[in-house]
Amino acid sequence: MPTRKTTKVPPPQLSHAQRLIIASNRGPVEFQLKQDKTLKARRGAGGMVTALIDAGNRMEVSWVAMTMTDGDRLAVKKTQEENNGILQSPIPGQKMQLRYVSVSKDAYRKHYEKISNELLWFLQHYMYDPTQDSVSAAQLQDAWENGYTVANQAIADAVCTEIESENTVPVVMLQDYHLYLAPLMIRRRHPTIIMQQFIHIPWPDVRCWHFLPSNIAQAIYSGLVGNDIIGFQTERDARNFLEGARTLLDGAVVDFEEGAIWWQGHRTQTRSYPISISVSEERRVVNSAAGRRAAEQMKKLLGDYTIMRVDRVEPTKNIIRGFQAYEDVLEKHPELHGKVTFLAFLVPSRQSLPTYRRFDGDVRALIEEINNKYGTDDWTPIQAFFGNDRVRALAAMQYYDVLLVNPIIDGMNLVAKEGPAVNQTDGVLVLSRTAGAFQQLAKGSIPTSPTDVFETSQALYHALMLSPEERHLKATLARQAVERSDLTIWMARQISDINELLERVFASTTPAPVVSPNIDPLSGTPIVANMA
Repeated sequence: MPTRKTTKVPPPQLSHAQRLIIASNRGPVEFQLKQDKTLKARRGAGGMVTALIDAGNRMEVSWVAMTMTDGDRLAVKKTQEENNGILQSPIPGQKMQLRYVSVSKDAYRKHYEKISNELLWFLQHYMYDPTQDSVSAAQLQDAWENGYTVANQAIADAVCTEIESENTVPVVMLQDYHLYLAPLMIRRRHPTIIMQQFIHIPWPDVRCWHFLPSNIAQAIYSGLVGNDIIGFQTERDARNFLEGARTLLDGAVVDFEEGAIWWQGHRTQTRSYPISISVSEERRVVNSAAGRRAAEQMKKLLGDYTIMRVDRVEPTKNIIRGFQAYEDVLEKHPELHGKVTFLAFLVPSRQSLPTYRRFDGDVRALIEEINNKYGTDDWTPIQAFFGNDRVRALAAMQYYDVLLVNPIIDGMNLVAKEGPAVNQTDGVLVLSRTAGAFQQLAKGSIPTSPTDVFETSQALYHALMLSPEERHLKATLARQAVERSDLTIWMARQISDINELLERVFASTTPAPVVSPNIDPLSGTPIVANMA
């Protein structure tokens, strides 16, 4: 694959702060328990891990996370006995320390399944159905108090332990929707800590939050404004949050022009940081030995025209409507029979939840139905690969003619960026207007409505029939958009904003390294009230 130019920026570094404390639900290392009862560690997947680790290359990094596997729990037990709960990262060349937190399995199930994934995930993706009584009010409050709140308090306590472990200035970066309560819990103990949280999923209109019990909605907002900065994927998400703060936080002062909230003596800044991919890392994977082997296997499956999709098997990804749109193409254009192939790389997700198991079954049934209806002895319309094989998926995306990314809604959707970064065949992206990535990739894609099967069908056919010149232009615009704003840029923008806060603090006062309770870090002015 030819080398392509990418934007070179130096790794972002914090000023004035000596330590970075990261907190998330899922940790950067997952421990698996082997048959001989020994532990095997593997690096956590995902761009977030890569970006945050790279940012800390030249500083001390501690990562706080929940235990998710039996291996994680055993690793924590051993570290508590041997090293006061601290685990050195097994990742070569990194100084990162791990502090994994355990709560009871029942509490974690309520936190992760009931509140995070059955409630918040669907609510924030505009898929919460208030007409369905999936859980009673008492069960919801129980999961909130004895699950979500318990897990957030455990993370907050662990972060505070990290803050207090050394007499140096730290910065705290929290991640995503599992930890909405933790910022306020941390700030109550450390009023002047610099704290930022990035929300990876959409932030909906305030009316969606009114579907929740008032105590839950208000706790989410008051928890989040414990941060100094809250990062969102898009400007629309940030504005929705500001609208909600004005409605749900009694006495809050909201400045929409500045994107700032003042509440109970503390200022919180909202920002949009569209997340991206590591372009160099994606290309390294496809050019690796494993990537080249996978590519050779995928080449055997390509048709005269090849459509692809890469998704978790998850309702918000809208996989069924995507296949229905493809079926409509086959119905209306029999001349494509035997010539077009749909390669689908599908990663099973959250199979402990009944909704996800049903959706997985529906996806498999539809694939079988389409293949039985249109397939022949020499041609299978849809070739589906179930499993988490990222190398195979990336290697295959080098060769798509059309990449279908049609989520109902997404915070961003990184597949829409991975495809253009590695594709070598002037492949065209068909993209939902409701994906966060659409803001950056609109000119390099063919847009579609995620709920209109016939519009998506027309978009697929149009993408297949584009002239070589049009295909090249679309592919180039999409690739350049990704290269201009890759993962390093995403992280650098966040660190730059944090550094501005640090500069204000150090310009206005010389605080004690860990606790200086009288100065607000964002404004440099005295704190006039404690957050309740």
